[in-house]
Amino acid sequence: MADFDTDVIVAGAGPVGTCLAIDAAMRGVRVVVLEPRGADEPPDAKCNTIAARTMETFRRFGVADEVRSKGLPDEYPTDTVYAASLAGPEYTRIRMPARSERGGKGFHDDQWLTPEFMVRESQLYLEPVLRQRMLAESNVDFRPRTAFVSYLQDDAGVTVTVRDVDSGAERQLRARYLVGCDGGASPVRKAMGAKLTGDAVIGKTRTTLVRSAAIRKLFGDRRPAWMTWVANHKVRGNVVAINGTDLWLVHRGVGPAAEYDSIDFDQSIRDVLGVRSDFPFEVVGHQDWIGRRLIADRLRDGRVFIAGDAAHLWVPMAGYGMNAGIADGVSISWLLSAVVNGWADPRILDAYEAERHPITEQVSRFAMASAVENAQVMSTASIPAALSWRGPVGAFLRRRIGKRLYELNVPQMSPEGLNYGYYYLGSPIIAYDGEEPPAYDMGSLTPSTVPGCRLPHFAIAGRSVIDLLGPDYTLIRFDERVDVGPLQTAAAAAGFPLKTLDARRPAIGNAFRHALVIARVDQTVVWRGDRLPGDPAGLLDLLAGRADRRAAAKAA
Repeated sequence: MADFDTDVIVAGAGPVGTCLAIDAAMRGVRVVVLEPRGADEPPDAKCNTIAARTMETFRRFGVADEVRSKGLPDEYPTDTVYAASLAGPEYTRIRMPARSERGGKGFHDDQWLTPEFMVRESQLYLEPVLRQRMLAESNVDFRPRTAFVSYLQDDAGVTVTVRDVDSGAERQLRARYLVGCDGGASPVRKAMGAKLTGDAVIGKTRTTLVRSAAIRKLFGDRRPAWMTWVANHKVRGNVVAINGTDLWLVHRGVGPAAEYDSIDFDQSIRDVLGVRSDFPFEVVGHQDWIGRRLIADRLRDGRVFIAGDAAHLWVPMAGYGMNAGIADGVSISWLLSAVVNGWADPRILDAYEAERHPITEQVSRFAMASAVENAQVMSTASIPAALSWRGPVGAFLRRRIGKRLYELNVPQMSPEGLNYGYYYLGSPIIAYDGEEPPAYDMGSLTPSTVPGCRLPHFAIAGRSVIDLLGPDYTLIRFDERVDVGPLQTAAAAAGFPLKTLDARRPAIGNAFRHALVIARVDQTVVWRGDRLPGDPAGLLDLLAGRADRRAAAKAA
């Protein structure tokens, strides 16, 4: 241990790197977090959705309630509106609850199998909560104004050169592993030699954070919206409510081949809002950016890994990028912790790329398809000025485009399939049983315990199963007559972390057909059966990364 300054170095203290550090520190792993920004430098507001599955992670961190309380006021709806401008008229509306309405019926996500629901909240408010949670962990050494420079690795660890941003002085740190969570321009990815492949330019956007109490008044007597997508014959864009009062994010689309200055800065904001030239607003911040669909060709170089935007860049629809990145972060954290804590073989790390890389590809295509379809329907070239007319002609045209936009976007705004439908195929630490996982799309799924799928949520004696899972693996027994003693004995002998839960078989479709299910802390089902396998120790070897694929079939 004396040869190492820390167990894991994390480059980047955005949501992905911070969640990785929290998760690893909770498992007793020492983490150094490098961040070029200052400790008090505010984040940007680019992501404004926290997925339900991410909220489940925050629940495990103990910050879900705090995260949920930030941003929009309790009574502010999270509706999505499609309209000629923020001021109207509307094409269609997807109703979603305010915080005060959560728990009521009639909303698109109120039947999801989860104790947590997605939260519409700006990264402006999320990052400080995560930062404070990270700093509360004694195992985390946070180093602001410190930049990653390069790395060299050997059989035992990684030597990382870092630079003090203010003085320019460089020094070296020694760790077992390095993870780059350092954004789309990732110096760690570049040092790995990993290449981004895919669609380099899907669209361009001008994004401006503005302050104006007058914007809220543009809804008039209508129910306000969290997000308003705008398409008229002048401009295409959207407006996001950041605090529900005077802070708003205004996006304006720019043609892929056009220059950013081809649209007037101030006038394009007014065209999205639907106001006159004397309408008051203050520019708080601005960013021009390119929508892409790019995936790194690999996520690992020996003891070095990448996660989040360093590994995948895509059109930021519904916060998919940040949320997928957080899933990357807690995945690699758990795997690294398993090795550092000594109960798993280093081969368990092969599961990271085997599991997360295909999911990255799937999710990015969902996001791109949604963005492209919306762009086609809401193109300024196909939007006649008559859509804004107040008479029957305008109303007829709005109903027609509204129906199409509603059908297209309900799955995006209530993406149950994207949250809970995806599954891992080809993982070296999942005992597959030959049954194909059910198909899913962005908005829908079939709950399943096929190995590789997410354990469908249920309650045990009134408590969420999420709250009862062990920190690593949990054996859930639905028939107490089945003897699980040999597996428990093998786990104890091997120092393998296995918790046992007894539960009534949930009545969730045809999902729970087996008497026994083993799930990981990320709720991935890794094995199921009506009795223990003939070689319980072999199954544990598989789950700990000690078995090859042939042993996997035998263990199952």
